[in-house]
Amino acid sequence: MRSEAIILILALAVTAVQGYPLIGSNGDVDCVVFGVFKEQFNPGDVNAGKNALLEVDSSLISANTSGLINASYTLVDGNDRVYSARRDYRRDLQPSRRILGFIVPKEALAKKLLVEPTNSNLGPQFSVDLQAPINVSAGPVKIVYYGPIGSKEEYKRKTLNFDVGVTNNGTKKLQVSSSNFTLQDQWGWNYSSSGYNRYNGQGFARVELKPNETVRSGLTFAAISPLSRPSKLVYSYSKNDSVAINIDETAGYGLFANADSKGCCGGGSPAEAAPTTLSGSIKATKARLAKVKSDLGGIGK
Repeated sequence: MRSEAIILILALAVTAVQGYPLIGSNGDVDCVVFGVFKEQFNPGDVNAGKNALLEVDSSLISANTSGLINASYTLVDGNDRVYSARRDYRRDLQPSRRILGFIVPKEALAKKLLVEPTNSNLGPQFSVDLQAPINVSAGPVKIVYYGPIGSKEEYKRKTLNFDVGVTNNGTKKLQVSSSNFTLQDQWGWNYSSSGYNRYNGQGFARVELKPNETVRSGLTFAAISPLSRPSKLVYSYSKNDSVAINIDETAGYGLFANADSKGCCGGGSPAEAAPTTLSGSIKATKARLAKVKSDLGGIGK
């Protein structure tokens, strides 16, 4: 049991440098955080418009016990405000894995998770440092990706919502709207962002940013295949130039690539421009399939 736990911890530690999962420990207990996301708080609550449900997908493991490990959890945000986990919003997935729920202000950024084992024999309180938002700059803009803020699936179609920020780093006014954003799935297929819905307040409204001005908003993508997994969030700041953030949790947060007319990104192969049309998406998918077939053909030679 001990050797298996150590192997698991080491395996997770290797992937931690690329993003999630993240690990904290007191020497007796290890807390693994697989991801952090937000959802809309109870619409019937008086504070529904001010607060959000911040959820932490986590697991407690220990080489010293095979039983269920109980603990109390506290979330610390970027302003050092603290929030206790709400038992009524906790979802148990497996005996050692659960989704923790915290009610926080909409704008709050998760900074640290404090874990205190209920059994004092399993050591003192410890913490897991959570990942800061991803931000990348290209051309006249800086894009900040704060994370997912809810999803739903109806009639075999998914709707995904993200929390993003845009800053005008240029010297001229900048027009920003939902049409600047594209969501790319694991096959390179692109989904256009839905326009702003003034009835429910969802989506990214058109705005004009002065130099050094910033806007933070929700961003909605609808009619997504249930088989599609979000891979990249692409922002186009001109007809031929864009910047992409890797948001695929399986690949690890914190990776990004600029895609422009010249290719980019120091040291690697030139970035492939994101296809923006149906024919472009099909062409990109065929190219990826051809590469996979080529790679498979070389095995064993």
